[in-house]
Amino acid sequence: MKPLYLEKYPHLFSPLVVGKKQFTFKNRLCVGPMGAGPTGGCADSDGRINNYGIDFYTSLVRGGFASVCLPMEIPAGASHPGSFDLNEEHLTYMNFQLLQRSVHAYNALTFVEIENAGPGTVTPGFPLQGPIDFVYNGRQVKAMTEDDMYEHIERYVKFARLARRANFDGILLHYAHGWLMHHFLSPIHNLRKDKYGGSLENRCRFPLMVLKAIREAVGDDMIISIRMNAWDGLTKPVDGSWGITPEDAAQQILLFQEYADMVHVSSGNRIEATARARCGSTHFSPYGDKVYLAEKIKKTPGIKIPIGTLGAINSAELAEQILSEGKADYIIMGRQALADNEYVRKIRENREEDIRPCLRCYYCMDHGRRKALTSKNNELMMATETTFDRGCVVNPLACQGASKNRFPEAERKKNIAVIGGGIAGMQAALSAADRGHTVTLFEKTDKLGGQALLSDIMWFKKDMKKYHEYMERQVKKNSNILLKMNTCATPEMIEEMDPDAVIVAVGAEQVVPEIKGVEKAVMAFDFLANKAKVGQKVVIVGGGSVGCEISIHLSEQGHEVTVVEMGEYLSSNAQLTERMAILVAMEEAKVNFMLNTTCMEITDNGICTVDNDGEHFIDADSVIISVGTKALIQERNKFVHTAFDVINVGDCVKASDIAHATETGWNAGAIL
Repeated sequence: MKPLYLEKYPHLFSPLVVGKKQFTFKNRLCVGPMGAGPTGGCADSDGRINNYGIDFYTSLVRGGFASVCLPMEIPAGASHPGSFDLNEEHLTYMNFQLLQRSVHAYNALTFVEIENAGPGTVTPGFPLQGPIDFVYNGRQVKAMTEDDMYEHIERYVKFARLARRANFDGILLHYAHGWLMHHFLSPIHNLRKDKYGGSLENRCRFPLMVLKAIREAVGDDMIISIRMNAWDGLTKPVDGSWGITPEDAAQQILLFQEYADMVHVSSGNRIEATARARCGSTHFSPYGDKVYLAEKIKKTPGIKIPIGTLGAINSAELAEQILSEGKADYIIMGRQALADNEYVRKIRENREEDIRPCLRCYYCMDHGRRKALTSKNNELMMATETTFDRGCVVNPLACQGASKNRFPEAERKKNIAVIGGGIAGMQAALSAADRGHTVTLFEKTDKLGGQALLSDIMWFKKDMKKYHEYMERQVKKNSNILLKMNTCATPEMIEEMDPDAVIVAVGAEQVVPEIKGVEKAVMAFDFLANKAKVGQKVVIVGGGSVGCEISIHLSEQGHEVTVVEMGEYLSSNAQLTERMAILVAMEEAKVNFMLNTTCMEITDNGICTVDNDGEHFIDADSVIISVGTKALIQERNKFVHTAFDVINVGDCVKASDIAHATETGWNAGAIL
């Protein structure tokens, strides 16, 4: 009998055969290169893969993905210190044989991505080179000579040969996202007047030379794939040009396809800081927002090789639709694969409701590597003191969290009380229950989710809604968890229960600032919970992420909104890409904002402010206060000594974010 998954998703689970040697992808879901792999604990400092790396990539193919791709760059460490490396002198390529044995056992393929940063080089000691002389982020970039080009070709070829020696099945050439090859391909970057610039054919000349040289070096023994831009992601033209279009990309692929076996298309640049949000998909993007790029290319006469797509294609239904309608031949997936390594397996087993959803927050790509703030010229700034503290806000075992797989099994079955049904409390209950403990989860309201519920009214927080609903399903399905809703736990109740351990997840409360007339304002959480209405003209005091997102929501509903922030930046504590996406959305929604401005008084008609230019009055029908939260310390401390082990988790430890809630919640359940 045909398996159910083949009946539901016949195109998604059909094999894809590429190359003259007929390499076979067992399905159409491939994992793209992610920097969170090597710098998330999978690579040793010399670039060789370690046991964590082998376990991570094996978990992806064990979870059903058809291929994995490991990010590397030439020169090594030029823009992504800590990445994997194939080094002949130190024999780092030798360790990757361990990966091949493991991944190939699951009939999956391995790729190595080769990226050359060019103007995006950040590590001191490496030359900044590009097609032309120009200044990038305050640093001089040198125009490449032909000798420079041949030197780079030699590097590419040497690396490709090492990839073959390391038994990789394929090479992915990164020709997108503002790196060196994209600079040659894009008319906004490549202003050369010689045979390497100008026309589309000339702009392709150097990238094509690299491609040809690699094909000559590895023959048909390896798949050669290319990641290309089909849109440069500009918000305004540069010298009259919008850069690469899907039509341009199609013509470039027609030149490349004699030597390349497959191509997937993306978007984005490194000219504008906000373009960071267009290299991938954020929570403001529609699902599958880049599919139209692949569709236009695939329908171009003469295109013969498979065309892939990417961009928040996080459901099997959407992936099947894209493939069945002929819009693309395969799907590249990154962050969703990190959020749930078993994504494909769960689809095959008809357990799609158990897939842990990605929030598209970019925490996995940015945290521990990049500064969230930008220069006054809207330029990206890399963190000068990188921690490489990588992770996933919904998967506590991702990246360095994989070290917790070493935790021993529980010594005995315990009776555990969890107080609070927010994200931290639910995660604590699940990790404890998964260890075989009996868990009683107390929630004082009639809904699980805590603060995560508050964002449900905003359309662009649909990923958060999916996540807290997923967590609720997992809690309710777990036979080791007893739910007590509408129950406000008390110390007396817990003492009578006499559990072995208590996990306290009572959360945080809003900060009410000492502003004259603050009682006239609406608190942000009250607005989000539909407990308060606002007028046409709204002032939001506090320009953190919550205040900014409320401003976008209200502006899109037709309100006139001004955000007043006493600091220098909006949404200053968000991760880089998330912050860029928020700023773009605020601009598109026409939100007004005032920085370095303090609210001194709230009146019936608006607010009194002060900035460097003096005092001002802003008219408003309603004022919303959004200046953060603070831990419910007194509520938390009521449960001290109510059991042998009492562990505090989430916002009641410190008012923080969902990453902290997930991490502390999982840890509490896992150490009991």
